[in-house]
Amino acid sequence: MSGRGTATVAAVAKGLPSLSLAEVVATSGLMSRTDRKYVLSLNDFLAVAEALSARCLEIDGQRVFGYSSTYFDTPDLAIFRAHRQDRRRRFKIRTRTYTDSADTYCELKVSGRRDETVKVRRPHPAEAAHGLTAPALTFLDDALTAAYGRPAPRPLAPALVTDYRRTTLITRDARITCDTSLVWRSGSRNLAAGGDLVLLEVKSASERNSVTEALAKLRIREQSVSKYCAGLVALGLATGGNRWRPALRRLGVAQPTVQRGPTNG
Repeated sequence: MSGRGTATVAAVAKGLPSLSLAEVVATSGLMSRTDRKYVLSLNDFLAVAEALSARCLEIDGQRVFGYSSTYFDTPDLAIFRAHRQDRRRRFKIRTRTYTDSADTYCELKVSGRRDETVKVRRPHPAEAAHGLTAPALTFLDDALTAAYGRPAPRPLAPALVTDYRRTTLITRDARITCDTSLVWRSGSRNLAAGGDLVLLEVKSASERNSVTEALAKLRIREQSVSKYCAGLVALGLATGGNRWRPALRRLGVAQPTVQRGPTNG
């Protein structure tokens, strides 16, 4: 996603009323939620923004923020394969750094009983963003045992890094994250998503809300896309990613070349 996407989102955000981080957490913390994802052209994004009565998260006068997430998996990509196979008990493990402040968290995302997303996290040392400390592993073991009755798999190692810019919009019944300038990295490989696009995610306590209704009226369809899973496929580090290929085509990654080796899923 090029700088044009980030500039377009920033221009829209600038014209909206603001919300502080404390207000966002108080009104839509949503650690347990339903997520719906869309890949939008800039024209579609502008149409959606115009249709909503949204406010924008602002911190210290800033409305567009840098994110960097490191995803962890086993050597045989067991976590990726659980998502590829759409298993009910699937999860993602990552560290997330807010690059403007360097605040870093270890996060676990699990799929709940009604297919909602449940996220838990704890503070993590910024200097260890690409690794999992002993306290982080204990946290993950405890959280996964509580959710699924088993600890985190071993061994876990960094599998993928995603970098992007994010703007967060808030409506009366949903939180909308607008991601641009997406780059996937793993070892010496890196790939920037192409095209002037916005990866939009609608997070709400229920599947139906004012945002999904506005998207439906504009005939914009939901898109199956996971930054982690799509990124592994895009970099040629995993096989069997057909469910994410439509999104990859929209993101300008038509037919990634699979790198044969021990990291293939």
